[in-house]
Amino acid sequence: MTRRSALKWLHWLSLALIVYFYLVEPEENSAAPGLALATHAGVGLILALVVLIWTAIYLRKGLAGRAGPKLPGWAKRFHGLNHRVLQIGLPIMVATGALAGMLAPFAIRAFGVVPINPAVGSRTLHELAEDLHEIAFDALLIAIVLHGIFHLWRHFLLKDNALRIMVPKLLHKYL
Repeated sequence: MTRRSALKWLHWLSLALIVYFYLVEPEENSAAPGLALATHAGVGLILALVVLIWTAIYLRKGLAGRAGPKLPGWAKRFHGLNHRVLQIGLPIMVATGALAGMLAPFAIRAFGVVPINPAVGSRTLHELAEDLHEIAFDALLIAIVLHGIFHLWRHFLLKDNALRIMVPKLLHKYL
């Protein structure tokens, strides 16, 4: 597998995991709040692994994509800025989630199995960390939506095949 194809799969896996987090809030699941939190923590560990791999590749090789030749000056600047915000924002969001988990005054087990914290945290610090995590997540969602709109604009209005560059080859026939 090439670096580019690995990044494509990491890109779309990250999106799927973040969509999961957007759709499933542990606090909103009144039927089984413990199970919801355990699942949230488990999916968070998976996202942390994906982000770790992606960040290591970024730190070693830099951004994989470059602004296309059809892009006007403002779009070239936005391209670099938005991608860097995502590369920095993802680890920050994961770190704030990990901090919230570590500061919890109750035990958290990822998928009900993997222990996440020692359960000795302070409720006040935990709530503060949760608030920071929600702010980081909301900011990341804004960056992701802008990223998606930008690349849809590129693909459909500029017609520079931006989506073909970003999706695995097996999906090219649908673009």
